[in-house]
Amino acid sequence: EQAMGHAAVAFAKANRRRRMMACTTSIGPGATNLVTAAATAHVNRLPVLLLPGDVFANRVPDPVLQQLEVPTDPGATVNDCLRPVSRYFDRIQRPEQLLASLPQALRVLTDPAECGPVTLALPQDVQTEALEVPDAFLEPTVRRVRRAHPDPRELQDALRVLRGARRPLLVAGGGVLYSEAEGALAELAHALGAPVAFTQAGNGALAAADPAWVGGLGVTGSAAANALAADADVILAVGTRLSDFTTASRTLFPQARLL
Repeated sequence: EQAMGHAAVAFAKANRRRRMMACTTSIGPGATNLVTAAATAHVNRLPVLLLPGDVFANRVPDPVLQQLEVPTDPGATVNDCLRPVSRYFDRIQRPEQLLASLPQALRVLTDPAECGPVTLALPQDVQTEALEVPDAFLEPTVRRVRRAHPDPRELQDALRVLRGARRPLLVAGGGVLYSEAEGALAELAHALGAPVAFTQAGNGALAAADPAWVGGLGVTGSAAANALAADADVILAVGTRLSDFTTASRTLFPQARLL
C-alpha cells in the first residue's frame, strides 16, 4: 500500500496534475499505509484518489479483522487518520451517497485551487450493494482548467518594484510546470535580464542551457543560486510556497524585497 500510494503521487506529478491514479486498500493497516503518500499529495496539491475499505456500515459483524475498536466511539475507524491529509473526505454509508459525493470529489481532484488527495472510505457491506445510476451521471464530462488573472493593481505594483530592481532574482517552483508556463518564465527572465533559480519541484522549468539558469536554490541548491539570492535586492517567487528547504529556514535572503 505504501508503494502504491507513492507511485500514485509520482504519477500525478509526472503528468502535471492532468492525470491521476486510484489506490484501494483493506481496512486497518492497509489504510494507514496510505497516510504518508496522502500527506505528500496534500502539501503539493497533487490529485490522488484513495479508496480504503471500511468496517461494516450496519455494524452487524463487529468487530471485524483489523478493526479499530473504540468503546466510546463506535463510529471511529482507522480511516479517520486520513481526514487531516485529504482535501476531501467522505465515508460512504449508503450507495446513493456516491451521487452527491463523486461530483465533489472530482471537483477537488481537477480544480487547481483545491487540488489534492480525495478519500472515499467504502464500508465492506456497502461495496457489495447494487446502485441504479442515472444515465446522465455516467456521461463523460470535460473539465477545463480555469486560470485566475492577477489583480491589476498588484501586478502594477510588482512591475514597478521589478523595474527599479538592481539585482533581481526569479525563483521558479512546481507551479510553473503545472501551469505550463515555462515559455512565459523564460520570456520574463530575458526581459528583466534576471537569473532564475529553482525549487526542487520547479527543476526543469527552464532549460539548463539557458543563460539565465543558475540551478537549485536553498539547502540542496547550488552555490551560485544561493550566492545570488543572498545578494538580491528583489526576488520574484512564482509557483512556490517557499518552503524551509528553499529558503534555508528563512535565512537565505533576509534583505531582499519578496514578491
